[in-house]
Amino acid sequence: MPTNAYQDPIPPFPSTEPLRVNHWSLTKVISNVTLLVIGAFFLLPMLWLFAASVDSSASWQLKLPVFTMHNYALALQPDYTRALLNSLILSLIATIVATVAAFMAAYSFSRQHIPWKGPILLAILFLSGVPISILIVPIYKMFTYVGWLSILPTAILLGVTALPFEIYLIKNAIDAIPLDLEEAASIEKASIWKILRRIVIPLTMPGIASAAIFGFVNAWGNFLIPLVLITRAAEQPGPVRMYGFMNSVAINYGAVAAFSILYSLPVVILYLLMSRSFRAGFVLGGAVR
Repeated sequence: MPTNAYQDPIPPFPSTEPLRVNHWSLTKVISNVTLLVIGAFFLLPMLWLFAASVDSSASWQLKLPVFTMHNYALALQPDYTRALLNSLILSLIATIVATVAAFMAAYSFSRQHIPWKGPILLAILFLSGVPISILIVPIYKMFTYVGWLSILPTAILLGVTALPFEIYLIKNAIDAIPLDLEEAASIEKASIWKILRRIVIPLTMPGIASAAIFGFVNAWGNFLIPLVLITRAAEQPGPVRMYGFMNSVAINYGAVAAFSILYSLPVVILYLLMSRSFRAGFVLGGAVR
């Protein structure tokens, strides 16, 4: 029987999936409005900061600036640049002390058998939530007795305050490393320091970078401890010296805004320099092979 050269196409089966209709519900409206309000609370102070820093008649109000660079000239006076340098020295010392000590402690907690390890870790976690400001009076008395009211002991103390949280950050990074890597290196007669330098530290660099940034920011933004424990005016860091723009008569809002922007730059630069370590992540796949 001859076949017909022309055949009707087979009609497609009707889709059983329900049509998706985008509609606004009351919950979506409330959530989006809430997010917009929260975003505005974060955005408006930043807009004021940049506008006031170049405004010759800056006030606490957000307005169009009358452009000037005089505020930055005030913020870059020798006393204030010295305060920024003091903040940098203070934060770097605190970061080095905290990160090195936290790495050693985290490696011990991760790889060594320590009696009562669980309760000790819980105690460390508890200490990470205790504000150091509640201990400022006895610390001040102790520092006064031994003559430590200067920038170096204060930096070490700030590093110690960041230890509990840094230990947890780095320990979690070390826990993600397969133990087979270290065992293989031990079979090849590698020393513990070589294992740390060649295997552990490179693979835990994202965690170390996170801990270092936390320690740096913890010391960089601290106000109360340097104010109480550093008595020499030449060693005062940026947050304390910022009070030079404020007096009982008036506040130089433009200079405060300009100094605040300059004061935030090291933290931004530090994050940009270490962003590669964050992007690298914990790439451990295939390492055992």
